[in-house]
Amino acid sequence: MAEPAVIAVDWSGARRPEGIWLAAVHEGRLVESRAMPTREEAVAYVQDFTPPFVAGFDFSFGMPAWFAREHGCTTIDEVWSLAARDGEHWLEPTPPFWRDRCGVAPDRRFRRCEQRYSSAKSIFQLVGNGQVGAGSVRGMPLLAQLRRAGAAIWPFDASADRTVVEIYPSVLRPLVSDAGTFDNTHERDAVCSALVMWRHRETVAALRAATDPTTRLEGDVWAPVTASP
Repeated sequence: MAEPAVIAVDWSGARRPEGIWLAAVHEGRLVESRAMPTREEAVAYVQDFTPPFVAGFDFSFGMPAWFAREHGCTTIDEVWSLAARDGEHWLEPTPPFWRDRCGVAPDRRFRRCEQRYSSAKSIFQLVGNGQVGAGSVRGMPLLAQLRRAGAAIWPFDASADRTVVEIYPSVLRPLVSDAGTFDNTHERDAVCSALVMWRHRETVAALRAATDPTTRLEGDVWAPVTASP
């Protein structure tokens, strides 16, 4: 079987996105590194890419379980449908989403997988450097599109010939010391993430679907075992 290509996307949640960068590594070489004008075009690039491949996106694939359940969601598909329907209303913002003052109790701000990382930002936070709220809310419906097109979305699905995972560039970037120079931080994060994923491609290709109910509802972050929080 051919070795998978690896694609990493540094994401943006802006209404008019700036800073989306896509990097692809194949056979150990960087074969693509460029800005993408829209989220939709970045997803279309991944959707149309010839398999096998693994793609990493820099946004939260799910919501904290309590939020999902309070909105009647029992599956990730229902969470993504909810985000497609109500997401722009959440971003106005509507509590528990916030810009000026966080009103979310500490034990309700994060998904379980995010508690492993000191650099994690709550999806409810819509302001400040590194915030992922808008990008995640606007990205979830596009995950549903990729899944309908046949991509496996881990950890909800086991790896297949087209696999999509959630990544944290801030965790992967320190594992790369030989990536060269970059024009901007978006390119740096995408390229470094793609290189780390390539070096661990066999691990990614062997990922199994989660069986734990909370993980199946919230999602998880992929990182090699060598990564530190």
